[in-house]
Amino acid sequence: MIKVQIKRNNKYITQIKIKGHAQFGEYGKDLVCAGVSAVATGICNTLAKKGFLEEKKCAIILKNGNIMIDVYENDEVMQVILETLVISLESFTEDYHQYIKITYEEE
Repeated sequence: MIKVQIKRNNKYITQIKIKGHAQFGEYGKDLVCAGVSAVATGICNTLAKKGFLEEKKCAIILKNGNIMIDVYENDEVMQVILETLVISLESFTEDYHQYIKITYEEE
């Protein structure tokens, strides 16, 4: 199962963690994993291209197929980008809830 943890401080996202495997299909042919990976990678690339990493407003840690995005400094544009990731991941749970679980935490 893919486990997603979303942390917020008030309404602002402060951290997103994505870990695990959906086990929807064979390794390398798992459409749920591929979809989540594509969306998350696209968001990480967007954060990098928009300069948020250089400006040290956030950090992205990729390790063993897991992704963690830490937000250090709030920015409205960055929040819209991160909300896009959250909404995309939530849409996966509509059809694949047995393969992806999202938890929400308030700091």
